[in-house]
Amino acid sequence: MERIIRDSVEEMPYFASKLEQRDLEGYRDMNPLFPFIISGGSNTERWYFNHISSKTNYKFNIYPQFFGNEANYTEEFPIRINKILRLHSDAVIYCVFDWETIHNDNSKEKPLLKKHQIFKNKLKGNSNVILCPSMPCIEYWFLLHFKNTTRLIKSCKNVCGQLADVMKDCFDNPNIKFSKLLKQNKYLEDSSWVEKLCANGKLQLAIQRAEDNIQNALASNDLENQSFSFVYIIFKNYPL
Repeated sequence: MERIIRDSVEEMPYFASKLEQRDLEGYRDMNPLFPFIISGGSNTERWYFNHISSKTNYKFNIYPQFFGNEANYTEEFPIRINKILRLHSDAVIYCVFDWETIHNDNSKEKPLLKKHQIFKNKLKGNSNVILCPSMPCIEYWFLLHFKNTTRLIKSCKNVCGQLADVMKDCFDNPNIKFSKLLKQNKYLEDSSWVEKLCANGKLQLAIQRAEDNIQNALASNDLENQSFSFVYIIFKNYPL
């Protein structure tokens, strides 16, 4: 599995399929052409990157239709990638998804891992499409803003348990369960939580921690035994 994770930062191409012209409306004449984000998360990830794009120097193309269907990303991502590249062959596309489901696929046949490998095997060499999984989930990326830990956390629920203590102050409603705060639009649509999350250099700190932890783990062939987030690549590669 470590090799599969390692491959996520290598060159990633797109799928060729026929799309009707009406499916491509809204993606023309973008100048400058900011990177696109597609994700398996329809709420947390979409609002996070939307606020990052509006409140920081990191700018992205964010479209609601490119978010969601976490469990079916191996089928959904190729469609989204192709839709973008049909109009912008030089577009940079970051694919953000949770590794939790695949890691916890303990069945003998490991069908989810096989689907992931088939998804990758069909790729054809476009280095502008980059997979950015997090183990177990995007919330681990948030946790790195507050503390550095590489301990293997196997579920998003357990990450949120740790994150609640350090991140709940980013929201104005402390009386609701923290895991629900990160799933409901009415709490996420206010950009202040992302501004507080990134304040005082915490975003740059998370980028450095994520990169250092992954590079050290890859060097010792031990990445599959810890939590990680390749989301840092989105910021590290950005031409500020």
